[in-house]
Amino acid sequence: MPPSLDIRGDIAAAQLAFYAPIAIITFFLTVRHAFEKDAGFFFLFFFSIIRITGGALIIAAELVQPSVLDLFIAAYILFPAGLAFLMLAFLGFLGLAGQHTVSEYRRTMYLLRLIAFIAVVALALSIAGGLLGTHINPDAHTGLILRRVAAGIYGGTFVLLVGATFMSWSYSYLMRSYRRNLLGGLTLALLPLGVRAAYAILDAWSSSDIFGSEPSSNPTLAQLNPITGNFIFYLILGLVMEYIVALICLFFSTIGMQRRHRRHRY
Repeated sequence: MPPSLDIRGDIAAAQLAFYAPIAIITFFLTVRHAFEKDAGFFFLFFFSIIRITGGALIIAAELVQPSVLDLFIAAYILFPAGLAFLMLAFLGFLGLAGQHTVSEYRRTMYLLRLIAFIAVVALALSIAGGLLGTHINPDAHTGLILRRVAAGIYGGTFVLLVGATFMSWSYSYLMRSYRRNLLGGLTLALLPLGVRAAYAILDAWSSSDIFGSEPSSNPTLAQLNPITGNFIFYLILGLVMEYIVALICLFFSTIGMQRRHRRHRY
């Protein structure tokens, strides 16, 4: 009997369909903005590519016979790593909202660069933590520590993003109305982004390994594992929350801003 996709394979296939349009749109917007990283589109494009790649790896891992463990490892590592790119995209759009005003202040520039650096650190730790404890390197204890530290840093990065967003609101009277519109959309996106950051932390404590084969003794935490736990939590708290953030950022940075732009002719 030929191999078939399970429920997580079906979710992975849906990822390809949902993120392909975002990847295409953000690619053209990235080119249009001359690959400016502070425009947000650059990182949103790479986030979409990571989710597409992760979905493709899961599908390949479930269909390829004999099973290739490295495909699963790569897919499982990309799930937490992608959160860093989503946060960097949010940060870029926040800089776009404050362009020519608050984003040009030295204090704001230092804060945004600090948040970006912290997100990159979380990215590096999550990748290293995912590799450790596999056949690549059997040091499972260090890998567990790195994954949990990375999750905590993701949580801290979200808190800093909240602070930076509300700091931008304190200078909103200097912004053009269409940029305030973008800032309002980003404020709305904080809620699903916060849920996703919280899920990253719970995920790190749900199992001692990236395969979910050593689940937490707490049954609730064990159910939150994206691999062996209840797929509803993985779908809603993880993938759906990310997609909502991506859609909000894309909508308010394009259609939302263009309408204001045309009205005021800036």
